[in-house]
Amino acid sequence: MIVQTGNVLLFFVILLQPEFGARGAAAEDYIGRLQSTIIQSRASVPALTQSAERAAGEFLSGGNLWVAGRQPDFITEACQRAGGLMAMAPLAQHVPANHDVILYTVPGSFDVNDRKILEEWRGKGAMVITFSSSAGLFQNNFPIDTVMNVVELWKWTAEFVAACTRKGKMPVLYQSYGLPGGRERDGKYQGKRFHDDLSIQPIAAGILANEYIDQLQHMLARIQETEIPRMDRAAGWWRKAKSATALVTGHMFPAQHGQDPRTSHLCTFVRVSAWEDKSLLEANPPEFVLFLGYQFAPQKFLDETKAKGIKLVYTDVQLGQPAEPSENIVYITPAWPLTDGCVTVPGYDIPILPASGVVQAAIYWTIASKAFPDGRSIMDHEK
Repeated sequence: MIVQTGNVLLFFVILLQPEFGARGAAAEDYIGRLQSTIIQSRASVPALTQSAERAAGEFLSGGNLWVAGRQPDFITEACQRAGGLMAMAPLAQHVPANHDVILYTVPGSFDVNDRKILEEWRGKGAMVITFSSSAGLFQNNFPIDTVMNVVELWKWTAEFVAACTRKGKMPVLYQSYGLPGGRERDGKYQGKRFHDDLSIQPIAAGILANEYIDQLQHMLARIQETEIPRMDRAAGWWRKAKSATALVTGHMFPAQHGQDPRTSHLCTFVRVSAWEDKSLLEANPPEFVLFLGYQFAPQKFLDETKAKGIKLVYTDVQLGQPAEPSENIVYITPAWPLTDGCVTVPGYDIPILPASGVVQAAIYWTIASKAFPDGRSIMDHEK
């Protein structure tokens, strides 16, 4: 719904619990529930387009793009992200002003304090786009709601980019640093809101957001079709392990998303670099390691865990070598492209709108929900 207050628009994107048909929600695994919710989220595209059109006007008038709220993984995902807007930044201690645009998100529903904050920002002339969901999207201790907020973030970004092109401008978006020339390209555009070196033809409303949904559907469908047996094996290892660590590369993870306070403590999270290949094992390594990687396989780490017999499940775009099956190592394809950005804008030099955060979350929560259907791990049961 859209609420108009004075000369400021406050847009609400409210995600509703999806319909699962005759099978019922209990018959759906996590990745299936996420897939169903993403498909049904096409209905939100017109509202996103409307808010993005207004936001593009505010941005062209000199306003800033901010992100804030009670979902920290949304904030880290939105900023300095391959395929994301270079102008997007955390609001933090900044005071919003007239023409500023703020993306505000919460797990689940808004509380009284959220509404007070939003009212204060409206009074300063800021435009606020809020992301929330019905309680039904958080079920069985495994969050769909926060993942879907991130999906809506990238759909909104898609419509914002398209709206800017219809106004004769192309905003600057990041290229992954893991790709050749990525750092140099992004350094060239630092501080720039729009490109002055290229011209993009106007893009019609809804095209980019629906293409992003199509790409996510394709990735998740591929994982469902090919990776479920490996996830089942991973879940069995995790369930039996008395100690577990998740080594994670990304923006949504580790603590910001994987340690959602509404869920149980399922493992220890450690952040690792996306592009360093080095030994990562501690003196007393855990029995089970889940490596949620990014583009390139951590070859030294794979060799080390294989030699020590530690149960390892890893996911990266590029498979480690040798690729043959191992008694203690399982590879799960994440299905996103090496560029991470997965939507092509005709005439633009890089694909935009990253998929890795959403797919990482899908893989993590699918394995976790298979390992611990009641949301409690060995570490919880032994307390």
